[in-house]
Amino acid sequence: MEVYQHIKTGNFYLKLDEAKNCTNANDGQQMVFYCEYGKENPLKFVRDKKEFLEKFKVIELS
Repeated sequence: MEVYQHIKTGNFYLKLDEAKNCTNANDGQQMVFYCEYGKENPLKFVRDKKEFLEKFKVIELS
């Protein structure tokens, strides 16, 4: 799994998986499933993959 940083807020998130949106209006849309990084009970989110890649950057943890 990869860790990403939100470009605007600086917050960290863990990319969990990718999925295909099968809702009629958005059928075939690629989605990213991710959660807050480093939290005991992290919130989970989904976002359009293209938007995710525009708003987040992958980071290297040492």
